Amino acid sequence: MRRLHLAEIEDQPWCPRPVRDAATDYLELMIRLGNAYAPVAPLLRRALRRTGARRIVDLCSGGGGPWPRLLPELEREGGPVEVVLTDLYPNLEALRRVRDATGGRLAFREESVDATRIPPGLDGFRTVFTAFHHFPPERARAILRDAVRARQGIGVFEATERSPAGLAAMLPAPLAVLLATPFIRPFRPSRLLWTYLLPAVPALVLWDGVVSCLRTYTPDELRAMADELAGEGYRWEIGRARSRGAPAPVTYLLGWPEEGAARTQP
Repeated sequence: MRRLHLAEIEDQPWCPRPVRDAATDYLELMIRLGNAYAPVAPLLRRALRRTGARRIVDLCSGGGGPWPRLLPELEREGGPVEVVLTDLYPNLEALRRVRDATGGRLAFREESVDATRIPPGLDGFRTVFTAFHHFPPERARAILRDAVRARQGIGVFEATERSPAGLAAMLPAPLAVLLATPFIRPFRPSRLLWTYLLPAVPALVLWDGVVSCLRTYTPDELRAMADELAGEGYRWEIGRARSRGAPAPVTYLLGWPEEGAARTQP
């Protein structure tokens, strides 16, 4: 299936913030309940050992992504890890909620952070969950190049898949939004408005879910991007991982400097 880089509504500057935030709240709930990224914990533990990093800088974090459930799994055998959540359009209310629920163990940046140009001083192993497909090939390469330039490790993880089965899995999304919305906390009247009276959120989740599948990079495409950075003193690992009970395999790319530990800010 050929990759189509169609536009996701959530990415557009004109998308109303209440609609975008309601969609990211729903996606955070689904990622947490589905535990889609359960296979990632051992991969990340191994990458952190190889780089020596004790801080993770998560890019394109949305409302917190898999971290409330993933962090305890990651620390179970690897020890404490600092996680800083960032986004180009940060959902500040959701990020504050995640920070407070974890006792500050999940921190966040309030300012906008461009995943292709991480500001100086924001060092740590970089992660991108369910978001690498948002970037066309040249900007996706820029994310990898920026990590290489800064000598930081990076992990890219995608639970969507460019396949007929992946597309079919998105079709029940509007019904799932309608059923899940009453259980999303904190309660917000605007979420009810944009879900039931003006059903923008179900439409957005369906459209963006289908487009996400059509834009998701295959392992071979990720490997081709990594091959373009050959000779930069980086080690790359690309594959798919699936654990028992996980709904689908996770496509992943891991990269780290070969010559020594990444620079980390204490």
